[in-house]
Amino acid sequence: MVRKFLIVILILVSIFTVSCQTSKQTHLYSNENWFNMAVAEDFEIYVDTTSIRRDGSKVYACEKRIFLTPDSKANYTDKIKKVYEKMGKIEKADKWKDFSYCIYYCQYDCPNKRFRTIWVEDYDSTGKRIVKTTTPKRKADEWMNVDTETVGDYTFFYICDYDNQ
Repeated sequence: MVRKFLIVILILVSIFTVSCQTSKQTHLYSNENWFNMAVAEDFEIYVDTTSIRRDGSKVYACEKRIFLTPDSKANYTDKIKKVYEKMGKIEKADKWKDFSYCIYYCQYDCPNKRFRTIWVEDYDSTGKRIVKTTTPKRKADEWMNVDTETVGDYTFFYICDYDNQ
């Protein structure tokens, strides 16, 4: 069950590599700590600048992905529903009926241009956490390369180059 859910989360992380359209600032879910990175298709990506922490060549940070349209939310939640459907527990997917955004906590290997997700939290439109999914230990050493000229590339370099001192 956890493995299948993790696969869904890892697929969603692949959204990280969708090409960047533009960067735009909105007032929805923004505050002084969340920096708007970009808009990619139907979602926005923010970085919590207060979460950026260095540990040698590795950097840790939180990213927020806000799904802006009913279709983008449905694409995200449909993948979750399919996992629960395969497990015969489709009713568990009902928790995502009011899904709005997710927060990823990632580790970035700056010299090698790769990252990995440590955990993901899904939230509803009221800001209530639906679930927190942590990467299992057996998957903890799996890294994803960052492709050039993508939202992931733009976000990666912002986080790796961020100077919070």
